[in-house]
Amino acid sequence: MPADRHPDPPRLPSSLAVDAAPGPIEDGDELVARDVRGLAAVDARLAAVQFTEVLLRDADFTGSVLVDAVVRDAVFEHAKLANTTFRGGSLTRVLVEGGRLTGLQVAETEIRDCVWRACGADMASFRHARLERVTFEDCVLREADFTGLRGDWVRFHDCDLRGAGFGHAELSRSEFRRCRMDDLEGVEGLRGTSMELEQMLTLAPAMAHALGVGLIAE
Repeated sequence: MPADRHPDPPRLPSSLAVDAAPGPIEDGDELVARDVRGLAAVDARLAAVQFTEVLLRDADFTGSVLVDAVVRDAVFEHAKLANTTFRGGSLTRVLVEGGRLTGLQVAETEIRDCVWRACGADMASFRHARLERVTFEDCVLREADFTGLRGDWVRFHDCDLRGAGFGHAELSRSEFRRCRMDDLEGVEGLRGTSMELEQMLTLAPAMAHALGVGLIAE
């Protein structure tokens, strides 16, 4: 995969205003060029918020619903996004590093130039999301739902994808390296991707079943 198709990193200013005691977020709020620590919006419902050129450390959005949020040039360090829902909106040039993302839902969202690194994201859902130049690196994505995903230049490296579902997904110029892929569902959604031999062998029975190929017993 050509290097120029890797995700572009977040574009952060050399100096960010530090906000160590942020107040509550409300609909339509904008955070711009800030280093925000300990932001909490648990079980909130927020519309049209914008995060631009921000470093969010230890943010807690557990159980929140963010509708039409725009996140651009942002870094989430050790965020709590368990059971958080992003509905609509977009994520552009975003790094999510570490953190608890179990049950995260990113539905029908545009995700471009993003890296998800060392995240615990069991049962996360990317149903019908649009991904372009996105990398998942060293992530736990057991039973994650990628149904109907549209992806271009998507990379899964060193991820645990056991039990994940890719039904009706469309992935082009995408790859899997050193991933655990036991019990994968919807293997037909991997058409057009590239992977290593060991992963192909793991998926062989499911691929044969999807193609209607039977086993000849000696």
